[in-house]
Amino acid sequence: MAIKSKKGVFFTFMAILVVSVLVLAFSSDVYVTSKNKIPVVKSRVKTADNYLRNLETSYLETSLYTSSHNALNSIILYIVNQTNFLIDENDLNLKFEEILLNGSINGENINTKYNIKLMDENTFIHRLEDIEEMSQDVLHITTRFDKDNINAIIFQSNDTGPWQVGINLTMNYSVNAGIALWNKTKTISIVISILGFDDPLYLVNSGYSHPIKETPFNDTEWNVSTLNKHIANATYRHESNESNESTEHSPSYLMRFYNNTSPSLCCGIESMINETLSDGRYKSYVDYCFWSDECDDYGHKLYNITDITTPAYPFKLDAYHVGQYNVTKEVG
Repeated sequence: MAIKSKKGVFFTFMAILVVSVLVLAFSSDVYVTSKNKIPVVKSRVKTADNYLRNLETSYLETSLYTSSHNALNSIILYIVNQTNFLIDENDLNLKFEEILLNGSINGENINTKYNIKLMDENTFIHRLEDIEEMSQDVLHITTRFDKDNINAIIFQSNDTGPWQVGINLTMNYSVNAGIALWNKTKTISIVISILGFDDPLYLVNSGYSHPIKETPFNDTEWNVSTLNKHIANATYRHESNESNESTEHSPSYLMRFYNNTSPSLCCGIESMINETLSDGRYKSYVDYCFWSDECDDYGHKLYNITDITTPAYPFKLDAYHVGQYNVTKEVG
């Protein structure tokens, strides 16, 4: 799922620059006389202002999206390489920021060290350098980014919901058009869908790829038939619990990167262990329950489910999830 649209991003930015040049070239204010150069100055300021506005609302956001998408995939490949989880949320943010900005982990290039190529010429710093070069060459506007003081975090919240991650990046930069200078501090915010990204919980615990797919069923549609489809299609369910936040149980997508199986207050998702990964253990087959002790407090008794549990597939659910999936009548 790598995004390698370097040419596309380049042409997007070139289009912004061309539009700015055309504004300058065809503005009714552009004329020069020996007596009055004020209209030229005004047009120059207008062109620089248009460039700055497009920079902030288009190219920087597009660049951050593309680089962040590849950085998230790179962390997943790093986890596969290490066959281990990250340490904690702070470790996730530190590694994400370093990969995003520099394409490295602990100061070592991830291509050279781990053969992860997604960030080659795709880091956010590389894209900022492209902007600096192109704005100078095409518009003769000097853009300078403070590349040593950029902060980025990746997160999930009520605003992102369970099926997206958010990235906030704060940076300082200046735009110098000769006759006007802008000094800016900017926080860029984007969201990325997690659909299609691999689940680290599966990658580490089973070695199997298990991409995130959202179930089409809402909380009122669960029964043994929809649960069967949920298992067969390897989909994920978000436990919305709009009326009772205290019953939220499952971890969010990002929590799975560092094996935190405790409840997420906003963004918990869960899938079911399928027959391929079943190993006969006496556990609830909800993914995070299967690979942790998180659900042991839901009751020691586990239940077979009629029309799902077989000798070859000893599927079981804890009492809490029996109720959540509305299969109390099918308990065997």
